[in-house]
Amino acid sequence: MMNPEEAASSGEFKHDDEQEGEKDSAEYAVLVANVIEASKDGEVVKYTIQTKEIRTGEESDERGHIVVREFEDFEWLDHCIKTKNDISGVIVPPLLTKRHVTALAAENKSKKQLGNKTKSMLGDEFTKECRSLEKYLQLLLVHPVFSHDENLKKFLIDEELPARVKVKKGILNSLSKTVDEVRFHSHKDINDEFQSRRDFVSKYSIDIKSCSEAFTKMVNSQFKVASDLACFATTVSNGITDGLNSTELNRHLLEFSSCLEKSRESQNVMAINDEKTFGFTVELYANYMDSVKSMFLHRTQKLVKLESAQKALQKAKPQNQKELEEAKNTAEKEFQDISEKCEKEFSRFQRQRVLSFQSSLTKFTEAHISNARDTYAIMAKLLSDVKSL
Repeated sequence: MMNPEEAASSGEFKHDDEQEGEKDSAEYAVLVANVIEASKDGEVVKYTIQTKEIRTGEESDERGHIVVREFEDFEWLDHCIKTKNDISGVIVPPLLTKRHVTALAAENKSKKQLGNKTKSMLGDEFTKECRSLEKYLQLLLVHPVFSHDENLKKFLIDEELPARVKVKKGILNSLSKTVDEVRFHSHKDINDEFQSRRDFVSKYSIDIKSCSEAFTKMVNSQFKVASDLACFATTVSNGITDGLNSTELNRHLLEFSSCLEKSRESQNVMAINDEKTFGFTVELYANYMDSVKSMFLHRTQKLVKLESAQKALQKAKPQNQKELEEAKNTAEKEFQDISEKCEKEFSRFQRQRVLSFQSSLTKFTEAHISNARDTYAIMAKLLSDVKSL
């Protein structure tokens, strides 16, 4: 990931209305947020966020604003973003699911990466969570709707946040959303282009989630291979003994153990790079698709409302004609407005998605090539050392 100053100067952090206004003004300013570290306090993880204002032609404040937030603060921000703004026709950036930091959660994670029979426990590592939360903030900051949200600015700048209410995730709300999705999913759109987009999103959502799950399994397998190589190297090292006739054997065992250890390092680096590049992006957009489907669901609801108003007007009695005519006109205006918003938002999202995958796949490939070259050089040297024994 490029640093904030590079990203701002390259235009990655400019949202659409700023890009359109550049012809009239050569100077603009954006907020850039980075989650620079995380620390564990009991079972609570605290994230340190640094926010800078980047202006063209000016040097940014080196320190910027430093605040500390818990995950519940992010959940409260997400709740405010969705309730304080009109999100109909908008694709809301996804917030990752809260990670549990209990001993049982650590044990389960260790078994996924190292195998069910492992007795080793992975240490607390919050790099991935920091990157995900950082990406969430950056996506909000470049979004035309959310970039000027006061709750977002307070979240990034105010050291102390106002007392927040715990966000309740009721089962009834989830059930209602599911029912709406089933109810409106098969409703045919009057616009062939929007129908094509809805069909694409439905299929793509399933495919990318399957891809994300499969890629995660692959990365976990790579970590497991690295762990097994480490165990093998340790076993070989333990075979070294102090004996009069064991000098030559010990040299061979030591070289073999070194080969295994270098292989472990290579495998581990490859797994980490895969997770940081393509794995990160595919998981992000797998989570994104629920927001995309929600946007089209809002539009379909407006379409159904319009069609109901049109049918009611056709069957209206003379005394109700004017009232139902106004209701139809209102529904038609709402549908036109959300259609225009969806058109711009989906185009913006598609452009963002393609560029993100292009960047991550490039980094993924470059990391594999670099790791392969390093591994080849190390193994060539080890082979030479073995031949010289």
